[in-house]
Amino acid sequence: MDVEGARQLRARIDQHQLVHWRRAEAVRAGLQEAIDPDAEYLVRCRDTAREYEPRPGQRFAKQLVAGRWQATPLT
Repeated sequence: MDVEGARQLRARIDQHQLVHWRRAEAVRAGLQEAIDPDAEYLVRCRDTAREYEPRPGQRFAKQLVAGRWQATPLT
């Protein structure tokens, strides 16, 4: 993959993650950040969950609960 292809792929991934984040009513209503403040650590998006790894071996998740993203540690 060349540099331009990598750039395009990164833009598509970022857009998908942003759309996923905005599924929360609280985000759309301005009650939570418009952009996930932990997005740089995101490793996986699922239907109603997002998993992060800010440091090797340290993981946490955010669950979509009652229209808000709520952080929980992962063991």
